[in-house]
Amino acid sequence: MAGMSRRAALGSFAAVGLLPGGLARAAAADYFRGKTVRILVGSPPGGGYDLYARMLAPHFAQKIGATVIIENRDGNGGLMALNFLLGRPADGLAIMHASAEAAMLSQLLERDGSIWDVTKLHWLAKTSAAPKIWFVGKNSKIRSVADALNADRVVWASTGPADNISDVAAIISDAIGLKSKIVIGYKGAGDMSLAVVSGEVDAGILSADSALNGIHNGDLRPIAMFDSKRWAHLPDTPTLAEVANIKPDKAWLVDLRQRIGDAQRAMVAAPGTGDEYVGFLRQAWSEILAEPAVIEEGVKANREINFQSGADLQEEIAGLMKTAAPRVAEIKRILLNSYF
Repeated sequence: MAGMSRRAALGSFAAVGLLPGGLARAAAADYFRGKTVRILVGSPPGGGYDLYARMLAPHFAQKIGATVIIENRDGNGGLMALNFLLGRPADGLAIMHASAEAAMLSQLLERDGSIWDVTKLHWLAKTSAAPKIWFVGKNSKIRSVADALNADRVVWASTGPADNISDVAAIISDAIGLKSKIVIGYKGAGDMSLAVVSGEVDAGILSADSALNGIHNGDLRPIAMFDSKRWAHLPDTPTLAEVANIKPDKAWLVDLRQRIGDAQRAMVAAPGTGDEYVGFLRQAWSEILAEPAVIEEGVKANREINFQSGADLQEEIAGLMKTAAPRVAEIKRILLNSYF
């Protein structure tokens, strides 16, 4: 290796996996230090994924000694940003604060543009998870599940198929026998909430933490949590199962979708990213998301941290995809063909 710098030599060895663990981590740390790292977000500024990314970015920058910028690439329910990530060099310098649930659903449903295999993406850490909440506007005539079941039709807002919104609305509708129409094309959480408040549509679905401010200020009225248990921040809001009769033959899909939803917001790197870089980034995120100051910052901003390690999340996603595989045809029928 005459003439090769120590840094280049370490990088060459790390790339082929020949370095011991400590040296590989040191080489990865040296690689990221001073670089610019992008965190992609597949929704406009101001939504839940964006706000979490912006809260965490300064801590990530300090941890790895890099400049970290947020890059919003909204479109097609977040698929545009994930596809952009896959089109970049797999060098670890672009990661995404992604919807693990949307990535799984889009793959299962074989949506146009879903070119990834979620089991081969490098999941770095789950940052947060909040249950989905079904809500209406403050002036809506629908005030309960019973009102919704008696309505001629319930119109829901969504960004697109399998966007973490429309699929939950479709499953709720199918599971309890609700007559529904799902309207796509909204840009994000704020846009959908405004449509509900104004009466442009009848109902919405969001991650509960994204809807919390609207509920607290009285603009939005919660109907039910789409989760197996009540949420600590809205303890008086019942679960769907508490206020509706879920058809016995649909219980499996409700359960599966709730488990997929628990994966929710996560940092992810592209397939092909070097193992030493993946390991370094997973360790960095595990340390950041365990820091008391970060946890407290999240609590104050209603952006609570629900950490899960990248390795555990990787295993969980693989298991969910295996469970869903035999029933893909039925899932497609309900989520794509029944309510649009």
